[in-house]
Amino acid sequence: MAFRRGNEPGLATTLSTSEPEPELYAADASGDDSEGDSPIVLPSVPPSKTNSLIEPVDNPAPTVKMSSTSSQDTQDTHETGATTITQPTLGPLQEKGPGQESSEFEPVDEDDPQNFDLTAPAHEQYSVYSLESRSVQLFSKEHLEIIFSEPSLLLKFTNYLSKHRSQSIPMLIYYLDALKALRAIAYANAVSEGLEPLGGHDFTHHAPEPSKNSSLEEKTAQAFDVLVREDLPAFITHTYVNIVSLSIQRRITGTLAPHLREASEGLAEVFCLTDCSRPDNPIVFSSEEFHRTTQYGLNYVIGRNCRFLQGPKTSPDSVRRIGEAVKLGKEHQEVFLN
Repeated sequence: MAFRRGNEPGLATTLSTSEPEPELYAADASGDDSEGDSPIVLPSVPPSKTNSLIEPVDNPAPTVKMSSTSSQDTQDTHETGATTITQPTLGPLQEKGPGQESSEFEPVDEDDPQNFDLTAPAHEQYSVYSLESRSVQLFSKEHLEIIFSEPSLLLKFTNYLSKHRSQSIPMLIYYLDALKALRAIAYANAVSEGLEPLGGHDFTHHAPEPSKNSSLEEKTAQAFDVLVREDLPAFITHTYVNIVSLSIQRRITGTLAPHLREASEGLAEVFCLTDCSRPDNPIVFSSEEFHRTTQYGLNYVIGRNCRFLQGPKTSPDSVRRIGEAVKLGKEHQEVFLN
């Protein structure tokens, strides 16, 4: 009986695991038993005695033959009994919590331009961490005000600007000097309000009007807005890059704290590559973790610009900065709220 190996679709041969028979071959009529003139005849073997990975071939030949078959023939005749190996389906990005419907983690419908969110808002009775809310707070004026109010945080912020964004130092000095002037005015108003009236001097009984410089206040606010819009995102991005780089380094060297291993799982595997030489800078490669994190499939992602990830609260300044860096061919890091 002829068999075909399951892992060698291009070869056909006759194999047997039964005990050899005394009469292994027969010579031809001329008595010449040279190689290639008379075929070797093997006894038939029940399929139960053959290897489980070898499947019978239809119309088996009675001779031992080693021959290459075409790819078309292989497709027509090859069968295997081996277990089919399938790729595992990617699991959900998050575990569903109480009160969450099964459709909340489905990808967005590209036909609905109003739908930006992959996950529906949580019900009011459940307290769920909101990445969107935290991102808004992270890049807000209130966050930079906290940094300026804490000497240790302000020192880190100013050191970062001095080392990595020297072009922002003049704006920082302008803002700090304008802030000093406003505080000086506030101090003068406080002192004038504390003046006590004197007997026999009527003019001392009328408190002076508080001083106010609207133009200076406006200029101070504009300088602060520039720091919030341009320098705060750069400082946050720099901090994130350092944290991620250190986490990956310690994970590789085996020195990462156990409670941080799961939190940073797959951190370096979420990425996509684009081709800046093509029109609209399309995505040409994306990792499996990228699809698992964004919940967009490969067929949807490849060939598109990354802007399809943007949402209603994506900062236009972040989009502008990375677009300018791409046009100039400069290295740039940016944190986006998608």
